[in-house]
Amino acid sequence: MLRLRAPSFVVAGVVLGVWAMAGCKRTPAAPAGPPTKPTLRVLVVTSLAGALEPCGCVKDMLGGIDHAARLTESKKAGAPSLLVAAGPTLFKDPTLKEEERTQVVWKAEAIAESLKDMGLAAWTPGNNDWAAGDAELARLAQKTGAPLVAANLGGKSGGAEPFRVVEAGGQKIGIVGIASPLSSAAAPPGVKIEDPRAALEKAKKALDQEGARIKIALVALPRGEALRLVETLGGFQLVVVGKTVDKGEANDGPVPPMLLGESLVVQTPNHLQGVITVDFFVRGDDLRFQDGSGLALGEKRDALRRRLEELERRIGSAEQPDSGVSPADLAARKADRDTLKKELDALVAPALPENGSFFRYELDLVKESLGVNSEVSNRMKSYYRRVNEHNKTAFRDRKPAPVPEGKSGYLGAEKCAHCHESEFKFWNNTPHASAYLTLEQEDKQFNLDCVSCHVTGYDKPGGSTVTQVEGLKGIQCEVCHGPGAKHADAPADKALIAAAPEKTLCASECHHPPHVKSDWSAEAGFKIIVGPGHQKQK
Repeated sequence: MLRLRAPSFVVAGVVLGVWAMAGCKRTPAAPAGPPTKPTLRVLVVTSLAGALEPCGCVKDMLGGIDHAARLTESKKAGAPSLLVAAGPTLFKDPTLKEEERTQVVWKAEAIAESLKDMGLAAWTPGNNDWAAGDAELARLAQKTGAPLVAANLGGKSGGAEPFRVVEAGGQKIGIVGIASPLSSAAAPPGVKIEDPRAALEKAKKALDQEGARIKIALVALPRGEALRLVETLGGFQLVVVGKTVDKGEANDGPVPPMLLGESLVVQTPNHLQGVITVDFFVRGDDLRFQDGSGLALGEKRDALRRRLEELERRIGSAEQPDSGVSPADLAARKADRDTLKKELDALVAPALPENGSFFRYELDLVKESLGVNSEVSNRMKSYYRRVNEHNKTAFRDRKPAPVPEGKSGYLGAEKCAHCHESEFKFWNNTPHASAYLTLEQEDKQFNLDCVSCHVTGYDKPGGSTVTQVEGLKGIQCEVCHGPGAKHADAPADKALIAAAPEKTLCASECHHPPHVKSDWSAEAGFKIIVGPGHQKQK
């Protein structure tokens, strides 16, 4: 066999080179231990569902795209990052009421443009996203600045692509979408849904061919179906699960992350209550990421935190002067709290892997205390001003339904004050009296999402409408006691007015989740409106 030998001068040169390098100052070895800066940071939002900001009358409610934008802004400063989303994104419900269409589409625009500011890289739709039609979805998708990805959708799919390959942190990242946008077993008009498994498998092969090292699947499917799909196919380092459809204002709680084989599966609470951060630390060619977060411990830690928060709320209520809780019971609750704190402190996160690639997971709740992204905040203000001006004109001729024969109409608190002076004076200093003013200060008084809980007799016979609110601004006497026209005509007839309304009235009308936090109670709320003339309320 012929063997090739290097010429003697080459060998000599190599020897001299080695000798010379040996005499040089050595480069310090890389520090031992795991890396501190992630190779790639993936930020995740699922089932945003048209939530521009939370609606409520208590401070620091979860949500708000201006707060989420501030959070993602700070997160992106720490590593090469990209943002992905899955599930219903632009609209709260899968269908629109025609009278609300303009306002709702403008809100979707504000959300889309804000997601662009946040650096959205790709997103997969849910059923709600077709609420305004396929053409509108395609238009709004362009405003996000990111591709709509859905490998198993055809027909009127909003211009969705099967997948997208991007680069970040020196890595090629492949993002594929799978969606089953069904509502009541029906797909949006003109949308064709193909087999999710076959489409995902085909897209995965295409990503491999394009050299994608880290593969992300955005899956808008029922959670059980999504997990089965991941388990049978595999091959994705990160799987983001969104809902197929969302309806109404109800908030979902957190869903713990989980490992299925080598895939990390994550899902945020809906309505932008939280943003997930997944940090990938890549070592060499190892793309089998170990758990650097201790997910099992995380679930236990979250359960303890929830129990601790609930106990803190109970202790807070028990410490009120009129709580009726005995000192012994209060001391027992505080002892339970101390025990839970010790259990929580004992759950130390595991040491990071010394060898091989790994990931870190974190869920950040979106709170007012995070601050705001000024660009997104200004866009929200512009949206509210725009809607206000439009609705002021569009609904200017809308009047309340006439009062049926024999029924009572609304008078307004000023007329109630003629006979109930002390009660009116007390009420006038409560938050209820200035409820409408809070809308006026923020250009929301004609907003269809807001006005109904800030006026009296909204959309009721003889009451108020979007623009017809004269004499009925704020939460006045007749919200609790009922329309008072007949009572004013015959004050002696006690059957014509509700002297003591049910405490659950406010809970069913306005003070219900998600407008209030889970620990709000009508019992506690009633104490705020008890005063002169109201002291007999129970």
